[in-house]
Formats: sequence, C-alpha cells, structure tokens
Amino acid sequence: MSPAIAQLVIADGAASPANHNFDPVTTDGVEAKFADRSATIPAGYVTITYKVEPPSGNRTTYRVTYSMYMPVVATVNGVDQVVRYNSAQAILNIHPDSLLAERKNIRAYLANFFGLAGVKTSIENLEPYY
Repeated sequence: MSPAIAQLVIADGAASPANHNFDPVTTDGVEAKFADRSATIPAGYVTITYKVEPPSGNRTTYRVTYSMYMPVVATVNGVDQVVRYNSAQAILNIHPDSLLAERKNIRAYLANFFGLAGVKTSIENLEPYY
C-alpha cells in the first residue's frame, strides 16, 4: 500500500541536531514535494522532491528519485535573498522482478553509506578519497 503524503520530520547535521518539519506541498501520485517553510522568504524554503516512476519506453526499471534543494538566505542591503544553494539527488533503478530483500538492501546500503566516516569527511570537507 502506498504511503499517504504527510509531514516529514528530519534532523539536521548540527552538533546538537534539530528536527525540521517538511510539510506536503503537492503530489500527483508519482511525484511528491515537501518544504521546510521556516525561511524568511519562500525562495529560501528547503525542498524535497520524491518520485517513483514505473518502467516506461526503453527503461525496464522503476526509477525512484530523491532530490533536495537547500538555498541559503542572507540579508543583502536590508533585503533577504538567496545567495547560494546546495543540492543533492539520488536515483535508484529497481527492476520489477526484484525481491523485497533486494530492495531493502539497496535502501540500507545507500543510507548506511552516508553514515560512513570516510564519506562524511569527504562531503563535509570536500575531500575526495585518495
């Protein structure tokens, strides 16, 4: 059964992590969008897009896409504006004949990969593996 769109609560990466609420923005049954509306301007909202597309055309797999857009807002000449952004995207290609255990494994591997010390260092300090 498909999950109903609802608020997501996700902790940030601060030294003392704080939870952030991502409220539903829209869904069409394929793509769902969420936003943390705590920024001072709408252009500064952190957004998450999650999409599950069935096989189509030459693509024989389900494509599950997660993306996050994280704008940074600063006050410039007395006006709040987006001055830069960070973003991320993950794409999973899941064969329709895959077993539940296989789907659990790819999700777990991906989640655990980002928890590895070397990966954290690489992302946080912008250092590649050598």
